[in-house]
Amino acid sequence: MKTTNLSFDKLAISILLILLALVLVIIIWGESAGIRVVADVPEERGASPYQRIKITFSESVSTEMAFDLITMNPVHEGYLEWTNERSLYFVPIKPFALNTNYTLTVSAGVLNATGGEIKKPRSWNFFVREPLVAYMFTDANQSGVWTIDLNGNEPKRLTSEEIKVLSFDAAQNGDFVVFTTLNENGGVDLWKVNRDGSEQSLLLDCELDRCTVPSISPDAKYIAYSREVAGPTPDIPYGSPRVWLLNLENSLNSPVYADPQVLGYNPSWSPDSQKLISFDGLADLINLFDLSTNQQFVFPSNTGGPVVWSPDSTKLMFTNIRQTEEGFRTQVRLADLTLNDTITLVGQNDEQDYGYYSLAWSSIEERAVMGFRLSEEQPAQVLWMFNPARLDGILIANEPEYTYNSPQWDAWGNTLVFQQFRLKGVHAPEIGYWQDGFDAPKFLTNGILPQWLP
Repeated sequence: MKTTNLSFDKLAISILLILLALVLVIIIWGESAGIRVVADVPEERGASPYQRIKITFSESVSTEMAFDLITMNPVHEGYLEWTNERSLYFVPIKPFALNTNYTLTVSAGVLNATGGEIKKPRSWNFFVREPLVAYMFTDANQSGVWTIDLNGNEPKRLTSEEIKVLSFDAAQNGDFVVFTTLNENGGVDLWKVNRDGSEQSLLLDCELDRCTVPSISPDAKYIAYSREVAGPTPDIPYGSPRVWLLNLENSLNSPVYADPQVLGYNPSWSPDSQKLISFDGLADLINLFDLSTNQQFVFPSNTGGPVVWSPDSTKLMFTNIRQTEEGFRTQVRLADLTLNDTITLVGQNDEQDYGYYSLAWSSIEERAVMGFRLSEEQPAQVLWMFNPARLDGILIANEPEYTYNSPQWDAWGNTLVFQQFRLKGVHAPEIGYWQDGFDAPKFLTNGILPQWLP
């Protein structure tokens, strides 16, 4: 028995010595290897033009020291957003360019006060994927979200065939789409699906309420939407729409305004994701809520038309109809938040009503688009690209047999997609596009409500 106990003791000691040796080897290897770093870069499938690149270190590092070691080639404007002492994001301020190969490098060097260092530089290569256009296609049997590129490939269905989509919004980063559909209670829910059609899932169960016209913040952290609360009994109508905010990071969901008298529909965001716009059709007001300051601003408007922002989120354009001695005149108004001033940009002295309505402001400061009628006798709307500072420009979509609306610029401000309808005969609604160098717009596909999915 003593011999057996001794054997077990020797075995236990041997195992402990082996484990100790392994620990020493790991420690020595770790010290010789230095601080390890990985970057979450989509090297093969292509990146979003707004790709946030996560960089993770194996131990705590100094933010100042790390800043000096991280580079992008070619140089691209952005900033480092730290989540903790070991991880950060490179966040682009402007979209990464198409047809460009980027290299992210973390150079060798000391990264903390204890002398921890990266022994060898690490690099990752990536490129920007081709943008898609998301749109709705509807007929007697279906209503779904589809995608198509500009290279002539066949459209692809994004949402399931058994789900009938009512409205949708595409994330600015191009990674997902949020859409609305009826539920079994007669309410309207929010759903989410990835850009490749995968992981379609219920995002918000609104039960009896109607949650409609979702709007994803550019940083993809929030979804604003209009909510109409169901009456206490089926014979009592729904309440007036109010704007709600769903936080995608913690699932908090609440009205934007504490005052139930502040109504709102069709919310939209400023490019910096800090300002939320909605339209109150009863009060004929555009409500603006600043999430960073909790301030509220109002702008008189009675058209319910789109509100568009300058790239730096300091100015917004919208339309309003004014009664004059000669009759009603539609105007385009420009509000400058830095000056706390609003002016009539277009239409101050028009002799006729041009019916200004569709607006889109590109990521290029001096490039915007406006839709209007060439004359009161012509109901068709044309699209005019212009410089908001100088008010000079060119017509880019004015084919005589078409009318145009709902323009949307791509991430780089070079290509415009829009809705177009033939004026004569029975035709399906179409989606057209225009880009620099075109003499006239081109047909893309049949469908409605085009949005970019970059």
